[in-house]
Amino acid sequence: MGSSMNVGFLVLMLTNRCNLHCRYCYVNAGTDGMDMSEEIAFRAIELFVPDTGEVTIELSGGEPLLRFDLIRNIVEYASAINPLTRFAVQTNGTLLDSGKLRYLRTHRIGTGLSMDGTPDVNKGLRGGSAGLLRAFRLMEESGTGVNITVVLTKENIGKLPQFLLFSAGFSCVRVINLDILRPLGRAVNTGLVPEKGQITDMVEGMFTTLSFINERRFPPLKVREIAQAQRRRNDSEIKPYCYAAAGEAAAVTPDGRLFPCASLMGMREYQAGTVRDTDFSRLQGLVQTPLYPEKCMSCELSPVCRGGCPSRRVSIAGDIKNICDIECHMRKEIWRRITE
Repeated sequence: MGSSMNVGFLVLMLTNRCNLHCRYCYVNAGTDGMDMSEEIAFRAIELFVPDTGEVTIELSGGEPLLRFDLIRNIVEYASAINPLTRFAVQTNGTLLDSGKLRYLRTHRIGTGLSMDGTPDVNKGLRGGSAGLLRAFRLMEESGTGVNITVVLTKENIGKLPQFLLFSAGFSCVRVINLDILRPLGRAVNTGLVPEKGQITDMVEGMFTTLSFINERRFPPLKVREIAQAQRRRNDSEIKPYCYAAAGEAAAVTPDGRLFPCASLMGMREYQAGTVRDTDFSRLQGLVQTPLYPEKCMSCELSPVCRGGCPSRRVSIAGDIKNICDIECHMRKEIWRRITE
């Protein structure tokens, strides 16, 4: 099975329904919507999961735990095709219970939580925190490691240090991922994309707070963007930013439409057919070229930031050929701190 396209990362949007109502949801998820059928999920797996070699399937939404039945079926089906298939689920955590967590642990499914601040901040932005705190306790008790993705907006970016301190209190939290808001879906015209000055202050506060935390905590709390810069510090080879930028990713909507990146789902100009009628060359090339905006090629940081996120170039900078100044500024500020 598998297509002629070499895919390392497959995103299956199991539903566009969600039990929360985040103010800036880029897929505009809500209580009503469409669920992915088993037929579409299996067809996507047949198209993109190779018989051998490693591939990761991310199960997303909406809220993917609303379709836990489909999660089980996908894991069984894909694992039968390729035992090396890895799985990850990105969830708001509010529907996680001991039974679901046991299944995720048993099948080694990586768990990522979406939380945009301390409980009071998160409630104001996403609409719920009580269930998420229960998820933290379950993971803590079971020893399940978790990464947290924080969407950075004008309203919460100044409170990141407090959230780092909150997260550090749970040994299950290993990594914090920083996700600058993309103005897509409900985030369009909200004016919530952070400004450069806020980014500068955030990076300063983040390094100070992490230093305080990690003098007292083991294992250390990591921030993905700092770890990436440290890891790539001596990397002279120019590489793609992500699987999508390398032409090695596919994202499938509940109704079977295909996109090169989950963050570009719903944008017609980035659709590459469906699971029933796939345009592989289009899927592979939509965000693969240009590898970097032209201005990036002369920047000493290009091996570190790798041109930035293609979907932010589209949604914030207006064109995939442009630089996303906000992300660029964040990467430069982080680089300045680790090299000074």
